[in-house]
Amino acid sequence: MDRRRLLGALAAVPTALALGAAAKKEPRASRRRKGAKAPEKHVDVAVVGAGAIGAWTAWHLVRQGRSVRLFDAYGAGNGRAASNLPTMLLDPVQNGDALYAGLVEDSIEAWQRLSDSASLPIVTRCETVTTQAAAAEAAGEPRGADRLAGDRLRHRFTQIAWRADESALLAEKAAMIAGRRGVFETILDAQVEPETVVMPAPLRDKRRDLYVLPDGGTAESIVYASGAWLTELFPQILTPQRLSAVRHQLFHFGAGQGDTQFRPPAMPALVDRAYGFTLLPDVEGVGLRCWKGMPDATVDPDSFDRRADERALAEVRQWLTGRLPRLADAPVVASAAAHDCRTVTGDLLLDRLPDQPRAWLVGGGAGRAFALAPAIGARVAAHVGDAARPIEPRWALTRLTGGLTG
Repeated sequence: MDRRRLLGALAAVPTALALGAAAKKEPRASRRRKGAKAPEKHVDVAVVGAGAIGAWTAWHLVRQGRSVRLFDAYGAGNGRAASNLPTMLLDPVQNGDALYAGLVEDSIEAWQRLSDSASLPIVTRCETVTTQAAAAEAAGEPRGADRLAGDRLRHRFTQIAWRADESALLAEKAAMIAGRRGVFETILDAQVEPETVVMPAPLRDKRRDLYVLPDGGTAESIVYASGAWLTELFPQILTPQRLSAVRHQLFHFGAGQGDTQFRPPAMPALVDRAYGFTLLPDVEGVGLRCWKGMPDATVDPDSFDRRADERALAEVRQWLTGRLPRLADAPVVASAAAHDCRTVTGDLLLDRLPDQPRAWLVGGGAGRAFALAPAIGARVAAHVGDAARPIEPRWALTRLTGGLTG
């Protein structure tokens, strides 16, 4: 090789290395991701609401081979959505409720499959510790949890201050689920393009036996997975006394530099039913999220101010000082007021719209719907595919409306 060719080859080396380094910095692409299909004019199912339940309903319907359009008035992952939080807790115990505990396994498996194919993890495994009042302790221990007390409890979780006579339930197979990002990944994996469209109450063309969509398209069936907005769409059936948006004020507290004791696996999620507060460990550096378990107001999900206030902060910090004294002076690194969709019974609503066997309503769930959305979405998709499938009695509209279903 002559000198000119050698110098030319050497000059090319830094460029090649730089290109290689740039390629390595690209996020890991999913092996399964494909672009969303263009919306069809006529589809099998229109899904209204692109939160966790709507996204997973669309996902399951697509897997059944059905064509789907997904609508959201504010767009998927919008700032008003109940699904728009950094993380959500998937608690395997579900407070001892067998109906919801039965949805846990399918849900965590679905979230984990999604996480394994995503560029960033969706699932962070952790433990959940639940304290209970004395009356609740007498009711027995739910499946999937062990009771710890005394020195076992204090030695296991040294960050938390325990009373000498206190005991708690430990569930080892809990998980933190990425909120907004989890919704986006579900929609991407479903290969459905969400449409920012205001969807009215169903307009049915009786002659063609189809539902007419705002742009003139049609659908065989329609699912309203609209959460608290169901009262706006169906005010005669779902009054605010039956289903409503309730406010929680959330605060993220930052631990010190290099302090990992408040992150999983060292730090569990703490559901302190004895005092009425919940705390989630720090995941992805957003701080420990803490809030009072009992909502403090009923709100309009369209218009309420999503800033947390000082009164709520004082209550949370008082509890935090007693339970995690090392964080007594920790700074608030983020705060927000967020809403949760609740029915009067505290259960999920999943039922047909009266007199319309191919229109479905789904919402509520009292804070657990997001984490269980894969299994709930599967239930909705199964009902769409089989109109004669029996409704879960606890999720029936009659439980809220006193017999208005058709």
